[in-house]
Amino acid sequence: MRPLGPVVVAALLASCVAYEGPLPAYEKRPAIVTTGPFEPLDPGASELDSLHFSVRTYGSEAARKIAETAEESYHRIMVDTNLYSFRPKALYRIVVYATADEYRKKTEQPAWSGGVAVGNSIYTFHGPHLPGVIAHEMTHLIFHEFLGRSDQALRWVNEGLAVYQESLAAAGPQGARDPFASMRPQMQAQPLSMESMTRFVPLTEQEYQVNSWYGQAYSMVRFMLERGGRIGFSQFLGSVKAGKSLDEAVGQAFTWRGLDGFYAEWKASL
Repeated sequence: MRPLGPVVVAALLASCVAYEGPLPAYEKRPAIVTTGPFEPLDPGASELDSLHFSVRTYGSEAARKIAETAEESYHRIMVDTNLYSFRPKALYRIVVYATADEYRKKTEQPAWSGGVAVGNSIYTFHGPHLPGVIAHEMTHLIFHEFLGRSDQALRWVNEGLAVYQESLAAAGPQGARDPFASMRPQMQAQPLSMESMTRFVPLTEQEYQVNSWYGQAYSMVRFMLERGGRIGFSQFLGSVKAGKSLDEAVGQAFTWRGLDGFYAEWKASL
């Protein structure tokens, strides 16, 4: 596939690392974030626990605002997926470094990375991208913990939902918008097949900024949520969790006749 030109939008600053295998079990919810796979914040950083998150950053007021932003995104994800019965095993950890330089030095992430999710933790840095990154990475953590496994066939659903949530968080009071609007003509003229969507594996998350696969994953998941309905989407995820194939899960949860029916109606909506 030939990459398209960069999409100029703040929402595309996020990056993520897929967590392979089941998430680690915790005997109790951790109270603070002091250690992890990356270098910790400098001494004197603030710690704050909210209902679903344990935040560590510089300054108590900054920690409070990050926790509020994270809780807003968590609530939005629960509303959009209708997964109100889902209960995380532990507080999700959010570590926010002061600058991009500190983040890259202590995590050794590439220059294009705006954030990374590892285990049940999110690592990022202060900046205008922060709400979108938190929403994006949090979606991955919830998705993996709810399903309890990684599945290549579900990657487009996982990424599409993460980008959808990121776009909502990044938009703020302006409301929802399509971060891949510039890709729509290409998508209309030559959409990727359903087989390509389930089999394609981006080489790096950097491709998020230029790859039509991400734009189509976003478009398809948004269509599934907004046309198929939130209740249907939760039933779809529940069926997948129970071991049903994507085709069976779509047929059971929505009015579409399996994946082919869903794909045909999505394509007609472009």
